Amino acid sequence: MLALRFQPKIFFASLLFFGAFFSSAFGQTAVPPSPIESKSSERELYIDVVRAAARKLKMAIPSFDGSAALGKGTSSSDGQAWAERLTEIFAFTESFEFVPSSGFLAKDPASKPIKFEEWEGIQTEAVILSKVEPGTKAGTLSLQLRLYDVKKKKQLLGKGYSNIEKSRIDEYLRRFADLCMEAFTGELGIFSTKIAFVASKASGETKQLYVANFDGSDLQQITTNGSINMSPSWSPDGSKLTFTSFKDGKAEIYVYNLFTKKTLRLTRSVGNNSGANWHPDGKTIAFSGSQTGKTSIFTMSSGDGNNRKEFITGSGLEVEPAYSPEGNKIAFASGRFGNPHLFVRDLDSKTDTRITFAGWYNSSPSWRPDAKKLAFAGYDREIDRYDVFIVNPDGRQMERLTLDQGDNEKPTWSPDGRFLCFQSNRLDKGRGKQRNYRLFVMNRDGGSQRALKVNLFDISMPSWSPRLNVVVP
Repeated sequence: MLALRFQPKIFFASLLFFGAFFSSAFGQTAVPPSPIESKSSERELYIDVVRAAARKLKMAIPSFDGSAALGKGTSSSDGQAWAERLTEIFAFTESFEFVPSSGFLAKDPASKPIKFEEWEGIQTEAVILSKVEPGTKAGTLSLQLRLYDVKKKKQLLGKGYSNIEKSRIDEYLRRFADLCMEAFTGELGIFSTKIAFVASKASGETKQLYVANFDGSDLQQITTNGSINMSPSWSPDGSKLTFTSFKDGKAEIYVYNLFTKKTLRLTRSVGNNSGANWHPDGKTIAFSGSQTGKTSIFTMSSGDGNNRKEFITGSGLEVEPAYSPEGNKIAFASGRFGNPHLFVRDLDSKTDTRITFAGWYNSSPSWRPDAKKLAFAGYDREIDRYDVFIVNPDGRQMERLTLDQGDNEKPTWSPDGRFLCFQSNRLDKGRGKQRNYRLFVMNRDGGSQRALKVNLFDISMPSWSPRLNVVVP
């Protein structure tokens, strides 16, 4: 495949054909309200998520209180580790400045009632105090977390979680952090989301389907079929993943159920089938197929692959369909005028609008959740690079987000529209390329590009999940 990277037309066509987790991680049920559960009706502290240079909120997260007294299997170092993990979660947004524990005026501040003047004295704006106690069930913990607004001298948010297994503490920290982001911004955070992708364990091995947390943690392998797998796509409710695989001899589309851990084959027609994308209603899947001798976009039922219909066809390749968040439009890549460019079809009027004219090769459209922008990968022949761009759905206001850092492709939006994940083969230092692709995340304006920590080889084709709910026993 790497030999094709410098032949855009060949690579575009080839992409069509070559292109045991969450034991209880989906389908949230409400945790019974605890005595500390509360939430302010309005946002007192505010984070500006639009302006790139917005001021960071100064936050303190002391070590959790009570962990040293929980008995076998838990120590005071756990309380510090959990505080550091919560700090790491918030740090992903780059919207916070954190007060080091060496600057705290009180010793073990989480073990006593909050004194706002102590935090005002070190210019802290938000404080999270946490306490851990033995659960009512053997071997479990109970967790209490409170978010305070120092300036207003009030509690903004309180949450209690009962009878948690120690191994699941991270899940609850991320859920609480999501609620904190809602208090700060008016919208839930993305810390309970996942990113699906394909990767190899080592050079030369086939690519399998994996899922990890938003930051690359908690890596879980989904497929083990020893064949080529590619193009994962989440169902709107986050309960299923479609992907393309050659495990039965040629490119076919499969759906993996995250609840049952079962895989169902959806396509069985002549020719190759790839690049599935879900309609927002969850009932229909669009994909590329070649059963008629040319590559067109088809639709089918998401439940069983039946009711297959040719949807978009033309004189060239019609590939990579992407439904808009409202489901009234679909973006796709087409070679109908020569080199591949992006189009948007209005599903009501059945009219197509070409939205890219610049660039030699444009592909991989991805809608921002508010439907105001499309991200895509474009090949710039002048510098021999693929880069990530964004553009309005009508083709206006195109912006380049990556430049001169290897090849950057396959962008996918976070569900809050603040971040883009993409694959890149940039070197750690310098302007050249390396063979091994990795996943990167950047802000929606292209700022703060950083690699996710995933210990696999040649990681590609990321797909960011919708917000995922969590099943609590």
